[in-house]
Amino acid sequence: MVVNMDEEVVRKYIKAGDIAWRVKKSVINAIRPGIKLLKLANDIENLIRDLGGEPAFPINVSINSVAAHKTPLLDDTNLIINEGDVIKVDIGVHVEGYIADTALTLCFNDRYLGLVEACSEALEKALSMVGAGVKFSHIGKVIDETARKYSFRTIRNLGGHSLDRYEIHSGEVIPNYADPLSFGKFKKGGVYAIEPFLSNGKGYVVESKEVDIYALSRGKYKGLTNQELSLISYVSNRFKTLPFCERWLEELGLDLIKLRTTLKELAVKNVLRQYPVLNEALSTSIVVQFEETVIIADGVIVITNPNIKT
Repeated sequence: MVVNMDEEVVRKYIKAGDIAWRVKKSVINAIRPGIKLLKLANDIENLIRDLGGEPAFPINVSINSVAAHKTPLLDDTNLIINEGDVIKVDIGVHVEGYIADTALTLCFNDRYLGLVEACSEALEKALSMVGAGVKFSHIGKVIDETARKYSFRTIRNLGGHSLDRYEIHSGEVIPNYADPLSFGKFKKGGVYAIEPFLSNGKGYVVESKEVDIYALSRGKYKGLTNQELSLISYVSNRFKTLPFCERWLEELGLDLIKLRTTLKELAVKNVLRQYPVLNEALSTSIVVQFEETVIIADGVIVITNPNIKT
């Protein structure tokens, strides 16, 4: 979807992107083996707020074969980053609903540095091609060719996406390969996340049974208990339709088991959308990810990294 790119809208996008960029630099300095994942996620989200933004979704901290949608739970107090891990951190920031989405991979295992470098190169080449009228499939082609040059695979069922106000994924998908069924083009006034995922595995992800992240579905809700209505009211007021997690509901004071049960029941009733944790189909493989957000204006503005000029 094309947004109204008046100066005020652009200003808010750029502010969100600047916050995301500053947070990303902080993450690079903060992540190390031994750090607790719960503390890391809370610290990153608090930094976003301190800098004048709001998290657009719970910080994703996905390790090794986990590709996406993994965020620490309230009782994940002992989970840490280990020596040899490869960590993806996906960061979303919004300013009054205008979203900047960015991600990076940090590698503590020399065996996978080549995979990380290949993914970084794929993003760099993809960004250099972005412009009004360029086909999404052309971006996918260069990402896939870069991966294959180094004997790696792209994750074919994950990709970049268009963004809109309060919408992380607003309908358009930018594939990470030359998908012949992808007919979309970058439009002037559009906002897009370019997001290559590479792996040394099978090249596609599968949903796990674990769900850490939810979002409110659009529509009318019937047959809900008072407690369910109270939770939904809180979510709607705080997050609208943006993704959230149980950590963000702690102030409701619910027993943790009851909170999780309520979330699952609301998902069954189609009041909440679930985002299952996504794993590479080959469980022993490694997934890496990089991502930047661009605005297609008179030129292309990479709002999440001021050092990239297109």
